[in-house]
Amino acid sequence: MGRKIHLLEKFLRTYTNQFSVKDMHRVCTSLGFDFTNDEILSFLESNPLVFPLAKKSYITRAGVFTGEIFSIKPTPREFEQGMVVVGSRCIPFADAEMLPHELSFYSENVKLKSKTGVFDSASAFSFYRLYGEEYIPQYLAMDPVNAELKLEDNDYAVPSRINLSGFDISLLVKKYGFTVGDRLLCCISDWDKGRINVAVVPEHKDKFDPGETGEERYRWYSCFENALLESFKRHGPCSSIEEQLTNVFLENRHLLCSFTCGSVEEYLSRYAKKVAEEPFGVETRLWYKDEEVPAVGEWNRSAMARDVEYDSLDEVQKRFFSIPPFIFDQFILNTLYARTDDLSGIVDMIFPDREVFNEGAEKELLLLLEQRRDILKKNYNWFADRIPGKVRQRAIALFAKVSFLVFKVDNTTGLDDFPQQELVILSQLYGHLLKMLQDIADEAVPEEELQNLHLSLEGMEWNYDEIYGGITAALARSELNRFKVIK
Repeated sequence: MGRKIHLLEKFLRTYTNQFSVKDMHRVCTSLGFDFTNDEILSFLESNPLVFPLAKKSYITRAGVFTGEIFSIKPTPREFEQGMVVVGSRCIPFADAEMLPHELSFYSENVKLKSKTGVFDSASAFSFYRLYGEEYIPQYLAMDPVNAELKLEDNDYAVPSRINLSGFDISLLVKKYGFTVGDRLLCCISDWDKGRINVAVVPEHKDKFDPGETGEERYRWYSCFENALLESFKRHGPCSSIEEQLTNVFLENRHLLCSFTCGSVEEYLSRYAKKVAEEPFGVETRLWYKDEEVPAVGEWNRSAMARDVEYDSLDEVQKRFFSIPPFIFDQFILNTLYARTDDLSGIVDMIFPDREVFNEGAEKELLLLLEQRRDILKKNYNWFADRIPGKVRQRAIALFAKVSFLVFKVDNTTGLDDFPQQELVILSQLYGHLLKMLQDIADEAVPEEELQNLHLSLEGMEWNYDEIYGGITAALARSELNRFKVIK
């Protein structure tokens, strides 16, 4: 089964033509998957590697970005060190799951060597800006050239000067006279492997007379800004800057992926008029300049509209099914870590409002938890769980509070009247905790990094305390508004 799943993922990472559900059904059948068309449709609609197109067709990320053109304008400091820093400059074209140092660059089928340079922290942040300022220190820490720095041990504080990895440009200098002021046109040749072709565009002589090409590039920046503004209306702030840019280039690549293209990096630094990097809770998004990024807008209002009239049993069922199964496992493993057989504490954490229960519903839930605990207990090793157990215990305590608040917010109306930044932070806390607990469940966090999660949890707890009052006050107002005075 594992090999079949790998082949299915490989198909989505390498297939570059448009396809239909019927085509995908043939692929699945050839791999031995007995999926219905409805199951395949659901799979495609939820897979981040796939985009829906018109006429019920689909295309993969590889299909969207393979062969499309984007550009990089190296800085004088990069030329001084004979290299180009990769950073976030290949967003959204390259696979976002690949780290910058994992991408490879070629000139006429010759692979350009990797190279390391030393840069000031301000330059480092500018090269990596599309990841969001809040994530840049983590990306710098994951670069092998900074392994000795151990940024994670110093709360990810970036020193004034730091090593950055990239690719050597000596071949380009020697063969094409690549120099300060020139540009690189880039093209993804193999999305799955992160292979990128580069070509030199000599522009250093056009500094004072940009000519026709320069005028075309100015128009590119105007076109790009208009595409961003349209994306804000249609998609809102998205889940990341990378997703925002993916939508923009997906919908406008026939206009933006041209031989006279500029770069997102240059646009933000020099040409942006109506767009800026704005705070979005504890993260950063591209948004209207000097405007607060809201949690609710036309892009999600209809999806968030709900009927909030439900009885107690309905609430138990909705709450139960809103929590992923692996989270319940983490709650149960926490009781094994704490060496207690009392599962009622899990019910208390998931359902603080115990009045929603009738006696039968609570007994049924406890029975399900007991059955699952008996299964998990067979392979549980307390000694191996000592360090993960400490992190899990703290994470699920916060997750219980955050997810219950999310549940209450999701089942109310009038979210436009809620404090928007508090809603954003609540959503981000939920996502980060879900990811943390998933990594712990998958044993994806190295033991030496588990201690660092305590620092992250401390910040999350502080953020939760900061937003709790504003959201609960808004919930109380929303509840009052449901009652009307009958005359």
